[in-house]
Amino acid sequence: MKVSKRKFFRIIWFSLVTIFMIWQWMAFQSHNLPDNVFDTDTGLAVETRNDYYTFKPRNSASNLEIIFFQGGLTDPKAYAPLCRKIAEKGFTCHLMRMPFRLPVKGYEKIKELFDLSASHYAIGGHSQGGKMAAQFVFENPALMKGLFLMGTSHPRDIDLSGLEIPTAKIYAENDGLASMGEVMENKSKLPANARLIFIEGGNHSQFGYLGHLLGDDDAAIPLEQQQEQTLEALLTLFAEIESEL
Repeated sequence: MKVSKRKFFRIIWFSLVTIFMIWQWMAFQSHNLPDNVFDTDTGLAVETRNDYYTFKPRNSASNLEIIFFQGGLTDPKAYAPLCRKIAEKGFTCHLMRMPFRLPVKGYEKIKELFDLSASHYAIGGHSQGGKMAAQFVFENPALMKGLFLMGTSHPRDIDLSGLEIPTAKIYAENDGLASMGEVMENKSKLPANARLIFIEGGNHSQFGYLGHLLGDDDAAIPLEQQQEQTLEALLTLFAEIESEL
């Protein structure tokens, strides 16, 4: 049976689109997670709930808890290694599981899940998660003790420059989705005391254990190195916040 040229090219086009969509979906999944990342042990308890994972140190003197927003469409598990290491350093870390993997849809729900007025919390996230963490602080300036933004050009549409909240913005040299130019363009909208931490050779995808995201540039450093530098920057921020509690 003969197939017309038009039908042939239509089949090819749909096949390519399907392959592309599958490839993109796979890129947003978590990749190569350490085997023990969700294990409970003598030093750390890991709890899984419908809306979040909690990584909680068994013996910690810290009064600060961390709320972490995933990037848009990304598997939240991709940030579990970083959240676990934060907990291993003494800070309870809640890794949110957003509806449809979209922080823009679920960022306000944390007011129902946690007693934010009674305890000390810092908030932040990666990419769109960072955007919505900044949005939450903008809308609720008295509820959070600190803010961290990873691999994002935001705040872009809001102005946090009038706030005095300890803030860290971590950006990477080869981030193809939040370029250094975009980061600097919106620098004036950060709190005046915000610290900008530059990761030489890092990219957007390696802020999590993800595949290579469309539009991102290639990293010039290993994932583990970028994760370690990110952790170091966050721990410095958390120590600053604790000193003010």
